[in-house]
Amino acid sequence: MKLYSVRPKTCGGTVAGLSLGSCLSELKAKVHAFCVCADPNFLYDYVQCLLDELQAGVNSRDIVNIQNAIGLGYARNTTEELKFIKEVAEATGVILDHVYSGKAAYVMMKDMAENPSKWEGKKILFIHTGGLLGLFDKAEQMASMVGNWRKMDIHK
Repeated sequence: MKLYSVRPKTCGGTVAGLSLGSCLSELKAKVHAFCVCADPNFLYDYVQCLLDELQAGVNSRDIVNIQNAIGLGYARNTTEELKFIKEVAEATGVILDHVYSGKAAYVMMKDMAENPSKWEGKKILFIHTGGLLGLFDKAEQMASMVGNWRKMDIHK
């Protein structure tokens, strides 16, 4: 068994870590990632650089499937994406952010609906990577769809 140490990285570090961990374990599950900030080829290359730094000896394209989830652009959302975030929160109590997890979950669920045979019989673990505070910037854009929700004012 090999142990790896790597300095903290952003943008792809989670994808690289989960993919390599799965590859090295008995699980051998292929990780599916959703790229929300650039073209998937950029993320494949970035993950490959991280894997090469670790001298992991694997190709990023062999251990992860990266799908495009950029939509309108980084931190820019369609009404459908924001509606999805709201519906998930109402139905489950899980709050997704509009930059990362919300876009990724939206594209994943859309792909599951459009390509059911691809996902049929699979066990799915969606990892929520945070980013919740960014939703404050979307309060006005989401106001018409949240009904009795309201922005809380906190006075000192």
